[in-house]
Amino acid sequence: MFSTSNAFLKSAMALEEEHRKKIGHAGPILFCYCHAIELYLKALLRLVHSVAALSTKFGHDFERLLTEAERLGLVLADEDRHVLSGIDIEAMLEARYIRTGSKSLQLENKRRAYERVGESVGALLRKAGVPVRL
Repeated sequence: MFSTSNAFLKSAMALEEEHRKKIGHAGPILFCYCHAIELYLKALLRLVHSVAALSTKFGHDFERLLTEAERLGLVLADEDRHVLSGIDIEAMLEARYIRTGSKSLQLENKRRAYERVGESVGALLRKAGVPVRL
């Protein structure tokens, strides 16, 4: 799960680099960033929760995932906590499921906060004996 998180983060970063030039729509970038963070948090939670529990108990609830990750030892800088608390799950789901109609996706450059979350989760997983590659 951690490797997949990294792949989504790197995809978001690559898409963000091309965004101004070619893409013209922030939805795929937003989805990749949000999905990366969700998977990072779930990778950490997987240390103590079953896959079924991740789906039924936590689902896509970022705040619940974040609270449990912090309970398991994830320490975030205030700035990073603020970035993660500001993730708009509705905008992410719109990006994933392509709902039509008027909408405004706010895609701010939050790359460094997302990278730090991945690094922190990776460190906790390695400490717990889970092999991860950054």
